[in-house]
Amino acid sequence: MENDALPFEEFIEETTELLDDLEALILKWEASRDDPETIDALFRGMHTVKGGAGIVKESRLADYAHELENLLDQARAGKVLYSEKLGSVLLQSLDCIRRYLSSVGNGAQPDLICIEENLNEIQPLLQGQASRSLPNNVDAAKVIGQTSSGAETQFTPTPYLITLKFDPETFRKGRDPLLLLQQISELGECVPVVHQDRLPDYAEFDPQTLYLWWTLKLVTTAQPSEINELLQFFRSGNQLSVVPFEETPDETESVARAHEEQLNRAITDGLGLKPGPAKLDHDDGRGSKENENAESSDASSATKSIRVSLDRLEKIQNLIGETVINQSRLSQLCMHAEQLDPEFAASLSAFYEENARAVQYMQDEMQAVRMVQVGTVFSRLRRLVRDYSVKSKKEIRLVIEGGETELDKTVTDRLHGPLLHLIRNAMDHGLENPEDRHHAGKDPKGSITLRASHKGGHVIVEVEDDGRGFDLRKIQEKALDLGLVDAKDDLSTQQLLQLVFHPGFTTTDAVTEVSGRGVGMDTVKRDIEALLGTIDIFSTQGKGTKLRLNLPLTLAIIDGMIVRVGLLNFVLPLVSVIEAVRPTVSDLRKVKNDGEVVEIRGEFLPLVRLHEKFMVDCDYKSPADAVVLVIHQGERKQCLMVDEIVDQRPVVIKNLDENFVQVPGMSGATIMGDGKVSFILDVATVMN
Repeated sequence: MENDALPFEEFIEETTELLDDLEALILKWEASRDDPETIDALFRGMHTVKGGAGIVKESRLADYAHELENLLDQARAGKVLYSEKLGSVLLQSLDCIRRYLSSVGNGAQPDLICIEENLNEIQPLLQGQASRSLPNNVDAAKVIGQTSSGAETQFTPTPYLITLKFDPETFRKGRDPLLLLQQISELGECVPVVHQDRLPDYAEFDPQTLYLWWTLKLVTTAQPSEINELLQFFRSGNQLSVVPFEETPDETESVARAHEEQLNRAITDGLGLKPGPAKLDHDDGRGSKENENAESSDASSATKSIRVSLDRLEKIQNLIGETVINQSRLSQLCMHAEQLDPEFAASLSAFYEENARAVQYMQDEMQAVRMVQVGTVFSRLRRLVRDYSVKSKKEIRLVIEGGETELDKTVTDRLHGPLLHLIRNAMDHGLENPEDRHHAGKDPKGSITLRASHKGGHVIVEVEDDGRGFDLRKIQEKALDLGLVDAKDDLSTQQLLQLVFHPGFTTTDAVTEVSGRGVGMDTVKRDIEALLGTIDIFSTQGKGTKLRLNLPLTLAIIDGMIVRVGLLNFVLPLVSVIEAVRPTVSDLRKVKNDGEVVEIRGEFLPLVRLHEKFMVDCDYKSPADAVVLVIHQGERKQCLMVDEIVDQRPVVIKNLDENFVQVPGMSGATIMGDGKVSFILDVATVMN
């Protein structure tokens, strides 16, 4: 690979994001087939993919994108109308591009079979053999008329002034500005102007440094958005701008020297461009002023955002975590100083308070940087629903609510897998066939709702369908067959529903491509618990099922309650703690099947002795002498017996998976202010 790693990685990352946008546009086109703006956006997006591939010299991908661009251009002209076949071909093409990027990104040769097969399906569409069917309520002439009308306005030739001022290190980064100039020239009539004001003396000339920069007058039918998308892969570190050019430069006032004209001609001849006069930036008052304004505007906008590697954010997050730990150590020093020198301790405490505010602010800002909208995960599932709907002939409506709700990127990245399983189960097992829904008095089109909202320090994600719901009788029969329950057990509805999370448990008689093997729901629960979350299930037979995921906002730093049992300290996530009580002897009860319970304001809650859970020594044997914490996970509440509450502070979560065997009941560890390690409790496991 001849390309420098940095720009090539940028191309893969940005193109991958663009493919997600294109997928959403295709699905939008399917939903509203008479929207020419959606088709235009698709065309521009594919043009950007082609341009980016050309810039990084992936000619095979560029040629493939060119064919797709031609197909979308036919759609823009009204010569190819949307059909289910067209939608499937376009979606498959995105999958082929993703596979191509994955291969070349890993240094492997791309599998071109996918592309070849997709091109074989594209050709008949380009030859006009595609289905021209439209929904009954859509007038084909109207659609074509709208497209044509829009085209007349859109394709009016317009002059633009393009400024290309590249980073002097462009060559060393593996980028070739001439490729960009070539692509711009293909958009219309292009007159380039080469600026040499940055050229050094001959003795200081470095052949690997880019000294030239360009302004171009481009007369094109393309829109500014199309030109800007072409510049997308060169934005980072460069000053690039596109502005409407109302007045043609006065070419008779050129004051360029002869060698400048020769250099301009040599470059433009090599590109096949129409040569134009070379002008120094400071010699054209009008152009200079406009360029300065454009560059200033572009530079201003460039400072508003920056692309940062997630690895760098993780490193910064770890440093902030260490700062939080140091803050805990500083708290310990304040306590010791109080015993030795009260005056010094007062000064140290004041510094501690001031530093604590700064650390908290830094922690909050870092968390805000890592936050992404959960809607990005939800949107990726539209494709899954669409493909299954086409294959199964089930009509399915995917409704997304609360997509603007924010979660830590680490959580959202790991949330896609569980949601994938839940959506598949809802489509395959939950939703009935259209005929069955009609007989049941339901809308033939089934509905699946993805919903997200904030609740305290957690995010609630719900997956709800209006299908057949769970058959509790069938669940109980299956559980009896597997030996999970006894025939005489009197299980509640929630206890029966929780059985579906048992490994290998399934009530489905037939195995499909999508589900039915009994390996989905237990995986979902395990993945959610790995995120320090919980999952609850609610179902009404004949009406539908709702699965509720309770997830933490972040997995890096949490507010924790430090408790002591004997000589060991444990950390409880503060969001899981409702209150702390000291029960009397009369509040304690023993229940035959459920063990010990504690009565708290008329409510009997099961008691978990933490020292028995982990087989450690404790100071108090009776709950009446100890501290009892009321904890909750989702809708469930229990009591947890500990010896003492030590402190309440932010704690940094350290993963144990890489170095230790997973211990049930522990989700991680943290370093305390005195340097000792304390384990973070997995509340869901402790309550089971």
